Amino acid sequence: MKRLLVALILIAVAISGCTEKGPSVADKSAEELKNLSISSAENLSSYSLKSSLTSTWKLHSGNNTTTEKLNTFTENVETVAVVDLQGLKVHANSSTKNMLEAPNLPANVTTTNVDFYLIGNSTYMDDGDGNWTHLVDPRQAEEVWGPDRNNQIKTLAGTFNLSTTEELGTESVNGEDAYKLKIVPGNEDNASLFNTAFAIAAKVTQYPLFLPSLNRSELNETGKIEKTIWISKSSYLPVKYESVMSFTMTPELIGAVDPSSGKATMFNQSVQLGAITVAIESTDLYYDFDQPLNITPSMQALSSPAITPQDITNQAGEQA
Repeated sequence: MKRLLVALILIAVAISGCTEKGPSVADKSAEELKNLSISSAENLSSYSLKSSLTSTWKLHSGNNTTTEKLNTFTENVETVAVVDLQGLKVHANSSTKNMLEAPNLPANVTTTNVDFYLIGNSTYMDDGDGNWTHLVDPRQAEEVWGPDRNNQIKTLAGTFNLSTTEELGTESVNGEDAYKLKIVPGNEDNASLFNTAFAIAAKVTQYPLFLPSLNRSELNETGKIEKTIWISKSSYLPVKYESVMSFTMTPELIGAVDPSSGKATMFNQSVQLGAITVAIESTDLYYDFDQPLNITPSMQALSSPAITPQDITNQAGEQA
């Protein structure tokens, strides 16, 4: 029995793909890793990415926080992407699953899948039903991509470089030894938390039809942000990034838009809604650095009619 238990533990560790070695004295200091990460990202030619994000909102009816009055909305997004920084090409496939659970009702589940290409200044997108849209940006490809605009590795390395960090030892990420560091939240994270909370409140209250307001004190008291980054021991590039954000808010309606005039009218007294508890978790895995890539849209995508922003504006004017 003891041997079987040991074997099961070893199998579980192998399947996890990310084994922790525990805190130890790193070969490189955090400051050295910051500089090395930035310089390594400067010369990056390509990379691949797997990303997952789960957002859960629990909406309470009024002041009643019992499960009988609780609605739960869950969104899960899975994305796989390859990025050719030298060739100015991106291919990403993203699937989204939304689930709404309400008391005494069956769960309402919807799924969507999007296939996306950015080739120079051309964007090709499949809506999941085989219908391709080809949008051409009037700017040159170099301007569309800008300086490192699609280099998420460099952006993450820059964030890491400017952050206060705590060393957490080393781990193996997909078989690659990496330094594990905690990123201490800063003022910009407080702003991000508020913006995320307002965006959710806007969806719940059908903004701009109704105007929501949030209590910053409540967000500051309940808000929590945790960020962790793994830096490869061999390339010094980020190979994994995790973020966890949670908070509770109680939105209030302070005004509404008059449909006839289109003007906002403020209420004499705000209307308090039920509390909303939010948890958002994301994980990004980066791999296959500087590998040759062959990113080519399908013939169906390439044959779709090209549309410019001017065409969209003209169509909107004709329909008005």
